[in-house]
Amino acid sequence: MKQQHPLALTPVEEWLAAANANPSSAYQEWSTGRPAVLAVGGTFDVLKIPDRIVCAAAGATDPSSVGAVLRALSGPVIWAPACWYYMLVPVGLAASWRSSDAVALGRGSYVPVPRIDFTDPRGTHWAVPPTLPGRLCTLDSVTALLATATRRGSAW
Repeated sequence: MKQQHPLALTPVEEWLAAANANPSSAYQEWSTGRPAVLAVGGTFDVLKIPDRIVCAAAGATDPSSVGAVLRALSGPVIWAPACWYYMLVPVGLAASWRSSDAVALGRGSYVPVPRIDFTDPRGTHWAVPPTLPGRLCTLDSVTALLATATRRGSAW
């Protein structure tokens, strides 16, 4: 029998929380408005990309323009303002990642994951919230984003 949590969790929240051996720790953090620190490498891997690279790819720094470019990745993206974007990607991608433009995080790593409805630009939040359990950014879409950033790098 599936245990119900006091919060009304969506399937996406349950999927994210399952990244931890103890999903209730994620529920607890989200219930207080804080990001949960989730394990990487079992449910998803992460590509951690400096915001300057993502802004170069977007050709802009304002969140709405950058968000429009990130939505093309078709997967969830977390933003820690003035620092990093975290693209959630399929498990195993970190082991084969070979680009110096992004840090690949796999098993043994942890990332801050906000509640799925937290899109407020103050603090760590979703630049692109997850829409379905298991829907992740693809290798091709992230590679295209990085290629665009490289092309625009010196001109932007």
